[in-house]
Amino acid sequence: MNDILAAMSADMHIDRIQGETLDDFAYRLCYSALGQWCLHLARSSEGGVAGTSKHTQTAALNELILRYAETFPTLADRFVQPKSSRPNLAVHVRKAYEETGYLLVDENNRIRLANYGRTLSMGDSALFFGLPEADYAVNGLGAFVRSAGRDISTRDFLIRDDLSWEQYFQSQFDIIDFYDREIDIGELVFFDPLSKSPPSQSWCRTLTTDCTLARNGKLALFYRVMRLPNGSLQFSDEMTELQNDSFTSYEYRRLYFALKAHYKTPHKAIVSRNDSSHSTIRLDVHLPNREYFYFLLISWPITNAFNKVNFLFKSDFIFYVCRALSNLGIEVYEGGQKCIV
Repeated sequence: MNDILAAMSADMHIDRIQGETLDDFAYRLCYSALGQWCLHLARSSEGGVAGTSKHTQTAALNELILRYAETFPTLADRFVQPKSSRPNLAVHVRKAYEETGYLLVDENNRIRLANYGRTLSMGDSALFFGLPEADYAVNGLGAFVRSAGRDISTRDFLIRDDLSWEQYFQSQFDIIDFYDREIDIGELVFFDPLSKSPPSQSWCRTLTTDCTLARNGKLALFYRVMRLPNGSLQFSDEMTELQNDSFTSYEYRRLYFALKAHYKTPHKAIVSRNDSSHSTIRLDVHLPNREYFYFLLISWPITNAFNKVNFLFKSDFIFYVCRALSNLGIEVYEGGQKCIV
């Protein structure tokens, strides 16, 4: 093994998986090291002033990515999002840390490390929000310590209510929130919860269930819609917001998942064991950002840094991953058996 990779592996306590190619292992090491360097920069100071500027941090991370490409040419494409106007990896990593409470932006617009001892227990270890002083292991972008500090729950971290997906569905389709509207039905398309296609391809001209979503493409309007026993339709405005890289973006996906689960056509995730200590999860849909950022802190996106449907986890974390997905109404299977949490 390359001496650089061996040192990175030892420093971050990231082991090579049985049967893993050297390129895949090097990619995981570089990905996690990029995150660690992002945090170290925030812990530093410039001219006696704590923290760093976004410009300085982004430039340093971009320089590190360039060094990766020079040192490991076969990895270069894994750190680039092709044909996209989305932020580059340096900005993507920094944003993930900002949105999950690792980094703070002070009144002078400088980025500082938020080392408050906050942790999230996961089995025999705990995800540390910040950069631990003592020995720790890295999984994806997250640092893990052996004992919990000021521990929080997963729901606290996700800033989620305690509603199950069915309770969430019921809250969104309470008849008292719906009313008659003078809407030209011919201009609407309806989300089909029974479709086996991805949500973006599951819209049709006909109503297939009594509760669903509708949109008017011409006016860019969205509605929740209910079909009453007499066949009439009632509507409730569905608020839409500009989606970005914030922690609470893409929340509308939560309602898609709940609708499909309610009508017994849930999205699915497949767990595959890589070896005795690591597992892969394959999703058939993109997650809301809350859960996506959660995954970034405890796993590695497979193949490239912008993969949003395939993740590599330590098998010890699978229970927590399954619980997060189940709360969305996504069913998880391993070896053909449904995972129960």
